[in-house]
Amino acid sequence: MFRRIVSNLSFSPALVGQLGFYARRLKKEEATRRMGLVFTALALVVQSLAVFSPPEAANAATPGQVGSAPRCNVEAVGPRATAFNINQNNRANVSFDVSGGKNCKVEVSANSFFAPTMDGRPYEKQILHDRTTKVYDTPGRYQMGVALPDKSNEAKGCFYQVDLTYGTHNVQPVLAYGHGKLDCGTTTLASISCTNLNIIQVNPTKFTLKGKAKATNANINKYVFAITKPNGETVEKVQNTGAETAEVDFSNDKPGTYNVKLTVHSSVGQDSGPNCKGTFTVAGPPTPAAECGSTNVIVSNRTKVSLSGTAIVSGGATVRAYDWRVKNAAGVEVRHVFINSTAATATAPTFDLPTAGNYTVALTVNTSLGTKTNATSCVKPFSIAPPDVCQYNPTLPPNSPDCQPCPDNPSVWIKDEKCAAVIINTKTASNLTQGGVEASTVTAKAADKLTYTITVQNKGLVSQAVTMQEDLSDVLEYATLVDQGGGELNQQTKLLTWPAVTLAAGQKQSRTIAVQLMSDIPSTNTGTGVPTSYDCKMMNTFGNTVNVNVECPTQKVVIEQVTSELPHTGPRENMMFAGALLAVVVYFYARSRQLGTEVRLIRRNLNTGTI
Repeated sequence: MFRRIVSNLSFSPALVGQLGFYARRLKKEEATRRMGLVFTALALVVQSLAVFSPPEAANAATPGQVGSAPRCNVEAVGPRATAFNINQNNRANVSFDVSGGKNCKVEVSANSFFAPTMDGRPYEKQILHDRTTKVYDTPGRYQMGVALPDKSNEAKGCFYQVDLTYGTHNVQPVLAYGHGKLDCGTTTLASISCTNLNIIQVNPTKFTLKGKAKATNANINKYVFAITKPNGETVEKVQNTGAETAEVDFSNDKPGTYNVKLTVHSSVGQDSGPNCKGTFTVAGPPTPAAECGSTNVIVSNRTKVSLSGTAIVSGGATVRAYDWRVKNAAGVEVRHVFINSTAATATAPTFDLPTAGNYTVALTVNTSLGTKTNATSCVKPFSIAPPDVCQYNPTLPPNSPDCQPCPDNPSVWIKDEKCAAVIINTKTASNLTQGGVEASTVTAKAADKLTYTITVQNKGLVSQAVTMQEDLSDVLEYATLVDQGGGELNQQTKLLTWPAVTLAAGQKQSRTIAVQLMSDIPSTNTGTGVPTSYDCKMMNTFGNTVNVNVECPTQKVVIEQVTSELPHTGPRENMMFAGALLAVVVYFYARSRQLGTEVRLIRRNLNTGTI
């Protein structure tokens, strides 16, 4: 059109009107092309964001990736009726546990108390207190107190109710409460009583007399210990004190039986109860005696000999020295050890006796009454064993710390490579619904019931503690656990754990659990973060891996098969397509501008008369 108008313009100037109409159309076309270019540029910007920041999978890789808002929990410690205690300072001490999120706001207040009046009629009186409030950032066990009024001028029974509330994270507050009793005072009569007399012998002629009394609304003045000697004479020992206990010492070397009576004097009278009387006996002077008590021989490291001995003395006799003589089987003395000591026991320095054979050691104790020995207790035989090799490893001496047997097999050396535990884990699965066949050989259907049996066996020679743990994260995507087999399931990690067991050599133990497939198999798409998640298979590993195929819904299989067959378009293909589209849009926009420019030039030349 443009070419035809321009070529005929010199022959028919009337065509200038059509040229003006064409120019106006070109302006509208140029505006449309400019708008298309702007929108294309914006689309390219959005496309580049999608290329450089690709979207992530909408489904969670595993159920454990789903988060939850923190929650604050406050729970009173103990039963409701004893959620708090009231101490003697009229203060309610509230115990509680805080768990969950941070900033747990806890409030404690005393609401009311109940008490009977002096004539026995009950009444109720409200008590208003400001709340005691604290904020806790960490879980744990805490206590808070709230002051209670002093009701000592009221009746003797006071009952209080304490409220324990909390609130944070927009959580609905709860109320924990209990009742405590405070003894507000009673009227008690004054009294004094002698409660106990204790006689302690310090030595044969000296005794300590201890007395104890109890005073109620009264003051103790003194304790009088009356001691009656064997000849009838009475001696008094007085302790002036206001304490609830008192003691005196009494010494006398005259043999015989002594009687003691304790009387406690107070501001309200005196008392000498049945528990405040006693007797003690003074024996005559002892007769000196001394004897050899015993001797002991310890042989260590085959040739190291340690000797020890004891002496028994009484009545003023003393020990002066210990004398050991060691003889061999031929009666020849091979060692003489002499120690000056006044103690009742003595130990000789360790010495070396390298020659193997049988020996005898005899101890003689030097005392103030002469030398003492005992052919039975102070004479001991012992032996020095000949050098030997380790019975478990001939290359080691018998005293080597490595000369030990394997704990569960004495015929093997402890450091032999066979002396070790070898734990073997195995696993089997059965589909009970489909006749108890091996679960991995058939496709599990909705509501099928399966059993898994895990076995641990120790094929080594040493016992070992084993903790059995089963990962059910993939199985529980399509099934629910109906029998834990004695294990404990962690709801977050989906780990089923049994208490540790000790397997002896050759021993094995098994655990069996049961799961049931859901009645409606989920059609959740296969996870991108964990490709084995929701892949129509239940994979489970315990030593060996057991894969059980699951009959998934048809729509899941068809959709995932179709999407897997679609052509893959990555960033390079997207950018090439966007570049081509931009080139086309720019071309048509430039062409519109060029035609407009040419029309303006022709019209100007026509108006100036050059055409």
